Amino acid sequence: MRHLQPLDGSIMPTFDEITPTEMAALHQRFNRDGFLIIKNYLSVTELEELRNRALPLAERLLLDQNPSSTYQNMLKSLHKHDDWFAQQLAHGRHIPLIRHLMGTSVSGVSAAWFDRPKNQSEGIMPHLDALSGALNKAGATIWFALDPIAVGNGCVHYLRYSHKNTYPPIIPIPGIDFESADVFAAELDPGDVVIHNALTVHWSGVNQTGLARRAVSYFYSRSDTEAEVPVSANISGHA
Repeated sequence: MRHLQPLDGSIMPTFDEITPTEMAALHQRFNRDGFLIIKNYLSVTELEELRNRALPLAERLLLDQNPSSTYQNMLKSLHKHDDWFAQQLAHGRHIPLIRHLMGTSVSGVSAAWFDRPKNQSEGIMPHLDALSGALNKAGATIWFALDPIAVGNGCVHYLRYSHKNTYPPIIPIPGIDFESADVFAAELDPGDVVIHNALTVHWSGVNQTGLARRAVSYFYSRSDTEAEVPVSANISGHA
């Protein structure tokens, strides 16, 4: 399946260019694991445009952030400050893919910025992006890497298959085994994306390097039911 995770510098095709067989494999993997990594999803031009939009906006908004905020690495609602992000949230080329993976229509909730400054005292503990009891409303998140992201600088970790279970809507979710064989470290290169079900347990660690760990995410809820604000929208931190 030539397009699923290209390792030769090729670019992920548009939704219409993915063959039915390839799309079925993506859907199966997403439903099985609760998340999906697609390598080289963005072209060089798309990645540069995203950086050029996100970095200046984040720099400006971070200057106005409350200094008492627990997490200084996160900004939500980018779409309220730049129409380009509003356009991407509502009409980005990733939306048909998310609709297919979720098997339903979706509505954009928020565009967000994430960084993990060097030696930040804590990461983000295990959590969900939606209330675990509201299975019929749970959506998905797509996470665009702007920098090389690895365990050392605080990549997101996922608990495979956790979207099939029920967890309390609290942070941190108790009883998560960080050494489980089902834990997966989502190490990404710039232009890669990871898409996860809103019910998939995930977390991230501290940045133990001097390397940036910047990303932009778009959050979606199912639009075939009443929209639900993600749990993480009501807390100070996220992945």
